[in-house]
Amino acid sequence: MASEFENAIPNNFQLPSAESEYDKNLFKQLEDVGWHNVHINAEGKLPSFAFTIGHFYKFNHPEILVVGLKPEISQQLLNIAAIKIAGAKEKIEPYKKYADMAEGLNIAFIPVSLEYYGEYLGYASWFYGSMQKPYPVLQMIWPDKAGLFPWEKNYDKSFLKFQPILGKLP
Repeated sequence: MASEFENAIPNNFQLPSAESEYDKNLFKQLEDVGWHNVHINAEGKLPSFAFTIGHFYKFNHPEILVVGLKPEISQQLLNIAAIKIAGAKEKIEPYKKYADMAEGLNIAFIPVSLEYYGEYLGYASWFYGSMQKPYPVLQMIWPDKAGLFPWEKNYDKSFLKFQPILGKLP
């Protein structure tokens, strides 16, 4: 795994104080399951997206963000990744294609650039707010209809309006 993700959650990390019932439910789910998925509906020019909270806190693994898919599909893909992370204790690697992540769908991951944390990861940033360094996040990248990724020749660039790339491509 890239060195930027090898930092463990700091010993002085402190959970934030719950400010709502939603926050209390988040903490309970982290204790019961180990992760929580947050879904944000499309608004303005931003497509819908979903991300995890808990992977870094519980498993020393980057959080996962997926953009541009329906909530049910996002939920399913995030849970499949979470089972690999939590159950199988696998480390998902950036820039590697995963043919076995979802049946019939190849997936890849790229590190999310810090410039997108504010726009896409507000609730996760609240959760990890006591950390001095940023928590790591990987964007789950799904292919176009031909099965190509944004860094591959002949990728259908029209998919970028649904799935903006929030990090550096290989």
